[in-house]
Amino acid sequence: MQCALNLHVRFHPPSDLIHIHRQGSSIHEHDSTSRLLLDLPAAMPRTTTHQTSFLLQVMTLGLLVEIQLLAHRSHAMSADAGTARCRGDQAAALLAVKRFLFFTGSATSGPATTTLPSWREGTDCCRWEGVGCNNVTGMVTALNLASRNLAGAVPDSIRNLTALEVVLLGSNKLTGPVPLDAHIFPYLTEVDLSNNSFWGTVPASFFTQPTLQRLCLNMNRLSGAIEEFQNPSATLTYVDLSSNQLTGAIPTSFAYLTALQILQLDHNNFTGTLDLNPFVRLKNLTMISASYNPLLSASGDGSKIDASNNSITSLNLAYCNLTRLPQVLRYLPELGDLDLSCNQIQGEIPQWIWRNMSSLNLSHNLFTTVGRPPHYVNIMYIDLSFNMLRGAVPFPSNGDRLDYSNNKFSSIPQSSFLRFIQINPLLERSGLTTYSVNLANNELSGPIPYSECREQYALRMLDLSGNNLSGSVPPYLLKGCGQLIMLNLRGNHLDGTWPDKTSESCQLQLIDLHGNHIQGRLPRSLARCQYLIALDIGGNHFTDSFPIWMGQLPQLRLIILRNNNFHGPVSISPLVEKNSSADYFSRVRIIDLAGNRFNGDLAPDFFKSFKSMVWDPNRTIAEYDDYTTVSAKEGFISYLVAVDVAMKQQYMRVSKVSTDLVVIDLSSNRFSGFIPRSISNLSSLHVVNLSRNAFGGNIPRELGQLARIESLDLSWNHLVGEIPQELATVTTLAWLNLSYNDLSGRIPSGSQFSTFTSSSFQGGNKGLYGCPLLVKCNLTFVTSPSSSLPPPVREGSTFEDIMLWLFVGVGFGVGFALTIVLQVVCSGRREKIAHSAR
Repeated sequence: MQCALNLHVRFHPPSDLIHIHRQGSSIHEHDSTSRLLLDLPAAMPRTTTHQTSFLLQVMTLGLLVEIQLLAHRSHAMSADAGTARCRGDQAAALLAVKRFLFFTGSATSGPATTTLPSWREGTDCCRWEGVGCNNVTGMVTALNLASRNLAGAVPDSIRNLTALEVVLLGSNKLTGPVPLDAHIFPYLTEVDLSNNSFWGTVPASFFTQPTLQRLCLNMNRLSGAIEEFQNPSATLTYVDLSSNQLTGAIPTSFAYLTALQILQLDHNNFTGTLDLNPFVRLKNLTMISASYNPLLSASGDGSKIDASNNSITSLNLAYCNLTRLPQVLRYLPELGDLDLSCNQIQGEIPQWIWRNMSSLNLSHNLFTTVGRPPHYVNIMYIDLSFNMLRGAVPFPSNGDRLDYSNNKFSSIPQSSFLRFIQINPLLERSGLTTYSVNLANNELSGPIPYSECREQYALRMLDLSGNNLSGSVPPYLLKGCGQLIMLNLRGNHLDGTWPDKTSESCQLQLIDLHGNHIQGRLPRSLARCQYLIALDIGGNHFTDSFPIWMGQLPQLRLIILRNNNFHGPVSISPLVEKNSSADYFSRVRIIDLAGNRFNGDLAPDFFKSFKSMVWDPNRTIAEYDDYTTVSAKEGFISYLVAVDVAMKQQYMRVSKVSTDLVVIDLSSNRFSGFIPRSISNLSSLHVVNLSRNAFGGNIPRELGQLARIESLDLSWNHLVGEIPQELATVTTLAWLNLSYNDLSGRIPSGSQFSTFTSSSFQGGNKGLYGCPLLVKCNLTFVTSPSSSLPPPVREGSTFEDIMLWLFVGVGFGVGFALTIVLQVVCSGRREKIAHSAR
């Protein structure tokens, strides 16, 4: 966080003739105005007769001219006295600083320019950009070079500017040790060195400087321990040391900065225990923030202290090493924001924690029990998620955003469900609130409680997923809760039919009923939800035809119908076939129809309407989608859409769906006919799964045009012919499954195909050969699509194989015959020799 600053500098020269006013968060040269106020007295009494001599008139005129000249000379002298030029040593020091700095430029600031062009030798440094001076002494008192893309180390020559009061060097790329020391700069009131790369230790003299009011050293590389200090400042109100690498204990001396209002120490490596007791005595202190110090704990029992005048409104100790609640919290009457999330605090959430607050965050701890808030308590935001809380859900009497997810709550009080959410007219007009309830991943059972969800209960988001809820979906969630934008009932045991009572003014952006037992038809009244972005009803028992009527929902990006009983052909409206500009499913980027009973041929132009799946390099990302992730959004709150995707032979949960993810899954249906070649036009596709259908014909060569595809599954179909060589040229293809088809011919060679195992091809496909299969793998050759060499002579043809085996057979037969003949001849000779011998 960059240190905020509103700076007003007014210079008062001693002369009444000159007044210079400089105002703003940065100090620039302004035109000084000089006004000469001179009332000239009458040189002589006014003549009332015509007898005045000519000489007297001449003398009067001469006297007037002389007075005017004297007045101009006096004005010039007064102006020089009131606006002293910059002293030479000050200009020299600034020029020395400039020599050590250089301009880095940025993607947003355009081409690099000369660093500080107005800083030129021989000119008045008090008129240089970013420089302010004392008009009497000519000493430099203010230096504002924030956000100028400056880099380099600030040299020691800056120490010659000893009269500096305001130093603003934030949001640059400066390095080196902290260039300021309060011993050398005794008049400092504002120091902002944030968002740079300064290293080394924090000078303890800052905290004893008698004039310093604001100190911003956040977002640097400062390290080491901060020393305890004597004589703490009585003027220092704001200290920000966050986002550094500071270590050691937090100095107890901070608790003696009597004017301190805000202390920010987040994102460091402080250790030890932060004792909150002495800080309670500081009457002006409003905020302590020391989150993200993983080895820091906190203590303070609040005993023997007077906290009646305490002003602490915000305490942040998230991601630390707390194991119990500091008891001093109960003695902070003004506490409005408390964040102790992501610690290891155990036991009970005490009853005294409930008070009128803006925010209470105790999430990601080890709490086990919590009492119900008193009826008079109003808390805008409560987060108790990721604990081990049991029993009934503790609804407050009034609140805006509640997150009780990932606990072990087992029941919902019938009398209070959703009734605590009432419109705050002031916040509603400002757009600063979003009413939401998150009870996901608990142990809630039974039916969803009844509630009168009227307009005055402006519920926006309701998440009851991952529980054991049963019964049917209450109609009031679709009819009465007219402001609802997100409804997540995923992973329960809900049954019955989905009520066809969607509100005429439906605001729903996300509906997730995945993994229940809901049956019947998809309610046609959903066509009223013109803002619907994602619909996931997978894993239910819906029985219906393809909902072509949903194609006209203008914002629909995800439609998940997998594992239901949808049936019949999947056809696009004739209007689309005749009119290419018709918007049916034009923004859909994920369509999952897997595991149903769809059948028939896909029309040749079936994929024609999925315009958002076509990559156009001339369009910006913003033209594809408004956000980088698919989410239901209301005010400052967004609910990320999650989806299950079958890819690379895995069924994986995508908890943050990027708008770049483009998926078509038609697997495990009864589709037949040819794979439409129009699928090749969907150049943004990442995942295509057409497995376990009855597609026939050849694999379209046009699939090689899918330059972004990562996973392609065409297994368990009736595809024939050879594998197109074009597929081997797709460099993004990481997973391929063509098994259990009737493919034949040589497996293409290519950089990606060489990474696939035999499981991508084996099973069926009796005519396939070549690596990675063992059949004739040694006869394969590598070809390059860009090679200019003539193709090699084909080896291993059927005719050559027959002739080879024929010659082998003939050779074997001749050899066998000769062996018999020789055997007979030799046997006859032996008998003849034996007979002669007798």
